[in-house]
This record gives sequence, structure tokens and C-alpha cells, in this order.
Amino acid sequence: MFEEWTDFYLVVGGAAAVLLGLIFVVVTLMHDRPRSAVLYGSRLYMGPIVLHMCFVLVLSAAALTPGIGRHAYGAIAGAVAVWGAARGIYSIVGLMRLRKIGEDEVHWTDTWYYGVVPLALYAALAAVALAFWNGADWAAYGVGAVIVGLLLLSVRDEYDLVTWLAPRRDSEKSHG
Repeated sequence: MFEEWTDFYLVVGGAAAVLLGLIFVVVTLMHDRPRSAVLYGSRLYMGPIVLHMCFVLVLSAAALTPGIGRHAYGAIAGAVAVWGAARGIYSIVGLMRLRKIGEDEVHWTDTWYYGVVPLALYAALAAVALAFWNGADWAAYGVGAVIVGLLLLSVRDEYDLVTWLAPRRDSEKSHG
């Protein structure tokens, strides 16, 4: 089913693995943050990135599995879509709660890039999963597009995290 896609899935799977490794480097930059802030922030900010990259790995590995049928792949893509959509909703609600309590660190784009855009990508993946079940010819291209979207989103979100965590001068720390 994905015979002509081997190189694509090897590249995106490798990229996802590298991005997963980088998130652990990002965690080491958080040594000067309060533990409670790190734990809550990791669920809302790092959690989605890790999950997206794990899903890219799962979808890539499944595509490279010899003899996988369209129904099996559609089921895997559907499970990923449901889990990812639930995570997107969790992020939206969590970030809105932070904004509601007046958390200054929440930027207006956070809800979009950590919640709304992922939710849209996972809705698209759900449509692709159905397309696999129905035997649509475009399904392989659809899942490829969603995977690229998840990779690009994760690169953007990791950049966002690193620039937020980057060491600041002492005067900047005291002002917020």
C-alpha cells in the first residue's frame, strides 16, 4: 500500500525521532523554573509536542510495516486521530484556564498552535482514516500531508519553547 512511500516515511520518522530528542534537551533548560510551573507547563506545552512526534513515529512505522492493509492502517490512523483530538481539546481548555486566572506567560498564539491547529490536523487525520476504510486513492497523500503538518507544527512549537526558556538577563527576569 505504501511501497512508493518508503523514503518519505523513513525521513519523517527520523525527523520525529530527532525532535523527540530535542525536547529532552529543552527540559534541561528548565532547571531555573519552579517545579510546579514546570509540571503544569510540560503538560500544556511539551506534552503536545511529544505526543505529535510519537504519533508521527507510529504512523510512519505502521506505513512501513510489511503487508499492512488499508483497514488496519485506517484503524491506527483513527485511533491516533481520536487521541490527538482529545489532547487538542485538553490543551485549549488548559490554556484558557491559565489565561482566565491572569497568567502573564500565556501568549494569544498558544491556544492556536498548541490546541486549535493540532485539533484541525487530527480532524483531517480522522477524515483520512475513513478514506482508508473506504478505499479512497487520495488517503495515502492525506496522511502524508497530516504528518508533514504535525512535523512543521512541532518545529514551530519547539522553537517557541526554546525561545521562551532561553536564559534572560537578570533585569528581564525581575520584570516578568
